[in-house]
Order: sequence, then C-alpha cells, then structure tokens
Amino acid sequence: MPHPASAAAPLPDSAEWNRLRCSFCGRDANHVRFLSAGVAGGKICDACCFKAFVIFARAWLRRPFVSRT
Repeated sequence: MPHPASAAAPLPDSAEWNRLRCSFCGRDANHVRFLSAGVAGGKICDACCFKAFVIFARAWLRRPFVSRT
C-alpha cells in the first residue's frame, strides 16, 4: 500500500538536505523557508512560488473576461 506524502521519511543525513535546491533560482534548502517538490522532480522555493503567483495574478487581472458558452 502506498504511503501518503505527509508520511514521507525524513532525509537520513544533512548532506542530502544540503543538495536540495530550487529549480528556478538555485537557492539551497538552508536559505529558503520551504521547497515544494513536483512530480517530475523539480522543486520550487517559497520566494519563486510567490513570484509566480504574482505573475499569474497580474495576467489574470489584465485579460478581459471571455465567455466560453
């Protein structure tokens, strides 16, 4: 039976933790608040996640509403 993501095993040593980096800005795990892992293995830090949110929010607010019906 698969384990839920919340029950993931911790990394066995700090050397593995130090190798984790944001796929966008390259900051390591010791210099970010969190890293979120994607399905394909990419990771995004809190700062890059917020920047992406701002980009999408601005794009959403600027585009006119188009009805699809």
